[in-house]
Amino acid sequence: MCAGSHLANRELYTAFIRLFLGFHVLPPKEAKDRPVLDALECNAVPTSLTTDPKAFKCGFKARDGKKLEKWMAESEERTRGLREDVKL
Repeated sequence: MCAGSHLANRELYTAFIRLFLGFHVLPPKEAKDRPVLDALECNAVPTSLTTDPKAFKCGFKARDGKKLEKWMAESEERTRGLREDVKL
């Protein structure tokens, strides 16, 4: 098992919680962009050992625009120095 899997799961949990608290998730505008929910038909690579879902679309609408702007500003402030340290 990957040594970083627990950290990865916690990071994903945090990301999903933030998405669902901050946004309403909306269905796609066109039927062709909907996700495939059938367990056998959803895999983009049918011969793969793991499921790689076929591409789909969805929309996001802020639940509270002012709160979202506040969260983004706080995040920007906390991570400001990180981008300056990265050398391309």
